[in-house]
Amino acid sequence: MLDFLKVSRPAAAAGGTTVGDDTTRTFERILRAGIAEGASDIHCEPKETGLLIRFRLDGEMRDHVALPLPQRDPVLARGKIFGRMDITEKRLPQDGRAVFRENGQRYHLRLSTLPTVHGESLVIRLLDQTMPNQSFAALGLAPDQAEALQKALTGPAGLVYLTGPTGSGKTTTLHSALHLLDHRERAIHTLEDPVEYEFPGIRQTEVREKIGLTFATSLRSLLRQNPDVILVGETRDAETAQLAIRAALTGHLVLSTLHTNDGLSAVPRLRDLGVESFLLAASLRLLAAQRLVRKLCPECKEPHPENDRLRETHRMPQAQFCRAAGCPACRGRGYRGRLAIHEVIPAQKFIPLIAADAPFEELAALRDREGHATLWQNGVAAAAAGLTTVEQVARVL
Repeated sequence: MLDFLKVSRPAAAAGGTTVGDDTTRTFERILRAGIAEGASDIHCEPKETGLLIRFRLDGEMRDHVALPLPQRDPVLARGKIFGRMDITEKRLPQDGRAVFRENGQRYHLRLSTLPTVHGESLVIRLLDQTMPNQSFAALGLAPDQAEALQKALTGPAGLVYLTGPTGSGKTTTLHSALHLLDHRERAIHTLEDPVEYEFPGIRQTEVREKIGLTFATSLRSLLRQNPDVILVGETRDAETAQLAIRAALTGHLVLSTLHTNDGLSAVPRLRDLGVESFLLAASLRLLAAQRLVRKLCPECKEPHPENDRLRETHRMPQAQFCRAAGCPACRGRGYRGRLAIHEVIPAQKFIPLIAADAPFEELAALRDREGHATLWQNGVAAAAAGLTTVEQVARVL
């Protein structure tokens, strides 16, 4: 059962607390609770009877608290004011941003509203500005994967693609990669939608499709700015794909993302976007993919009762598969934090097949012969090490 936040009554005219002060404190308590819980997003969902507050914790939604009906609209209005949005406009979606400080940390908030039948839904993305500055090892990359990515980044030019669905950590990985580059010797520019993390020494542009500032138009103009390294937040259309290829072929290092099931699927996807195979072969340096799985709580994880069967099924005689239990440290969830699983494929040995317009099946066969582990294989290996569960790997794959 959900608890209801207790909201004090308006103070008397003689002095004291106002309704606005109460609403501000309520809104800030919600933000602090989300930060304390480690939420990536706070969802404020209007209902007929009030306002439901839910947190996204380790990729899954959890009910946090329900506010009574009199607090629904004031809290939503306070969120819009906080994000510098127009509180009089309730018919159209809006986007906003703000900065919130808690426990010495600086959080950038991305806020968005969307009209629903019971009022405006408000979603707040919490972005800890310390997150992107992580080593590849801290991101979960194996030593050989980190070495391959590092080698691709140190090259003078070429195309590096990272694939995965929304919320799989692609932005964090790419921004961590930017931290490894020499900002003094190279001119680095990013095109993002939106800018999530701000970096000193790197020029960042936020695309705004509503006014015609798309990835394609921004990239076309950026090529006249003489950058060395370009991060294109997402390759969404044929024009952006072809401009990225052109940039890579003319001496720029280009990093970008695609929504595909695995790294190799980027090749047929780019072909579908109109990229010629011989141009792709000439520019491609590395393909990678990643997913985020929930990490077992180290305090309470326990051996899986079907450990022997799992060992036999996955041919891992030394594996120790575990399952979630639940304890006070993880608030009874059995999981604490998330773990990235990766697939990293250097493109060098695939270039002849890509240039020959080989089908995906031939590319996958070469991947297996070269010993590049797939997302599934790396996920099962993480489960075999007791870091997550096979069920969690299956859920994201």
